[in-house]
Amino acid sequence: MKTPRIHLLTLLAASSLFASLARADETSYAKILKERDAVLSQILTAREARLATGGLDEEAVPSARLALYSFRRNTAPSKAEKLKQQELIVAVYEKKLAMLRSRSAAGTVGREDVLLATDSLLQAQQTLEELRLNEKRANQSSEPTPTSVTTPAA
Repeated sequence: MKTPRIHLLTLLAASSLFASLARADETSYAKILKERDAVLSQILTAREARLATGGLDEEAVPSARLALYSFRRNTAPSKAEKLKQQELIVAVYEKKLAMLRSRSAAGTVGREDVLLATDSLLQAQQTLEELRLNEKRANQSSEPTPTSVTTPAA
């Protein structure tokens, strides 16, 4: 049974429309990601400037860094970039824990604050190790499997 030309033209037009809509959606998405990254970067810069002048508490800057690094990790196009951002997140939590431990030793913060910071660091480290394991598994599955080579008898 032959399909009338009008049906073929309709199918062709519809598939072209869907393809262009998909590209438009990807373009819109990329634009949103770029804009959000810029906004989070500006928030971090503003908080760092306010902290330098004494107009902000110390928690605001690490919070802004974590928001930026988490966003970048979650939207990273490659596994290597996800790992890099997660390493930055771990570093923020390590610095925060060190600060709280010194304050705890001085008696200005309680043990619970140190425990909560320790948990946050462990959670970040857990995520980092999961990313590393996933990358290692992906690399192993993409490697060619060794084949046995037989040598002819002399």
